[in-house]
Amino acid sequence: MSKPLQGNELPLIGTIIPPGLRVLLATAIVALLLLTLAGALTIPFAFESPSMWYKFGIEKTSLRAGKMLGLTAGLLMLLQLPLAGRLKFLDRIFSLPGLMRQHRMHAWAIVILALIHPLCVLLPEGRLIVPLEMRYWPEWIGVVLLVFILSQFVVSQWRQSMGLAFHTWMRFHRIAGLLIAVLLVVHALYVSESFSEDGLPRLAVVVAAAAFLLFWMWVRSAWLRVRRKPFLVSRVEPTGSDCTCVELTPAAQTFFSYVPGQFVWVSFASATVVPEPHAFTLSSAPSRPGMLQFTIRACGDWTHTVGGLSIGDRAFIQGPFGRFGHLHTDPDRELIMIAGGIGITPMLSMLRFMADYGDPRPVTLIWSNRSKKNVAFTDEMDALAAKLTGLRMIPTFTRDAESGKRSGRLDRTSLETMLSACSRGSAIFVCGPPQMMKQVSTDLKTIGFPARSIFTEAFGL
Repeated sequence: MSKPLQGNELPLIGTIIPPGLRVLLATAIVALLLLTLAGALTIPFAFESPSMWYKFGIEKTSLRAGKMLGLTAGLLMLLQLPLAGRLKFLDRIFSLPGLMRQHRMHAWAIVILALIHPLCVLLPEGRLIVPLEMRYWPEWIGVVLLVFILSQFVVSQWRQSMGLAFHTWMRFHRIAGLLIAVLLVVHALYVSESFSEDGLPRLAVVVAAAAFLLFWMWVRSAWLRVRRKPFLVSRVEPTGSDCTCVELTPAAQTFFSYVPGQFVWVSFASATVVPEPHAFTLSSAPSRPGMLQFTIRACGDWTHTVGGLSIGDRAFIQGPFGRFGHLHTDPDRELIMIAGGIGITPMLSMLRFMADYGDPRPVTLIWSNRSKKNVAFTDEMDALAAKLTGLRMIPTFTRDAESGKRSGRLDRTSLETMLSACSRGSAIFVCGPPQMMKQVSTDLKTIGFPARSIFTEAFGL
């Protein structure tokens, strides 16, 4: 392990956008998107197609509304790529987990809009089915587009119920996403006279399609770019009863910049581990440069193979991502960390960093595990507790209770007792199983901690 830096030797630990600037940038981006949407929604009014000239009353309103719904759905579809494209700039402003939540919410909106759109357009024509005639080929492109949208949505929502492996689903998801974008552009350009004739609407669609294609190529080539800076597996060691500690060192003299609590996507070139990228928090600290560390719990087909990595296997890193960490809060603010199982990894990164720089602030760490055998880094956690003068550690166990230790799941009563001495202005970091984070967050708000002070890290990416 690299020797910790001291005093003013603090390295460049990544870009943290100041809160004021972050709000300003977020506001500007949202305003730009809303202006783009507003401009698109004027097309059925400013560039009426001949089909609108002979419609009146409710029929004209329905047709116009259908076109507006279709335009909204189309813009949301094109927006899905930047939301899920793992862009560091957007991550610094909104956080990648937040962007992915928007990605999933937009999927629901797209499906609803895509289903209502043809009804509003076809009803004024007195039909619900597109005629099987060659002149209606743009409409049939729209039918195929709707089938792809529904298929993409259903498979994504119920992948696990269908028994689809993550890497298989991801390949389908990417291919289907590109096909949807292509079908969308063709459908938009030829289904309505508003776009089929030379003019501003057609130019806007062509420019949007070109920008999407270039952006898609940039996103898809990300792993080609990171392959120019590979890492090598330098340590593979079990820790706890079901975790593996994996350490990486750069193949060349390069510095990887990140802040405590961030996560990366990692892919291995190994004979035993498939190369599909997976997201993991860095349990190492940037105050100890020259090494990256992951602590991976065996909880699926892929993670069970991690222990088979060999020293010298290559690894490729995309990131870092996330805004989950104490450096995003005021430097003197009291901290509360609540971890469930392997959710300790971002807390471990933060605590290591704080120990290396002698951070004296009060920190309460509540760490819930099934039993003592599931606890990782036992010796180091004891060393951190001795080094950090403000650290108070509270281990709890949900199954096999230890003598003198708290037992049972975390609930409102136990949290109120354990946090009675903590300031209600503390910054609270919660990481663990999704249901545990949801319940703990609810209980914390019930006992008086404001929602704006509770930060959670979820990896449903």
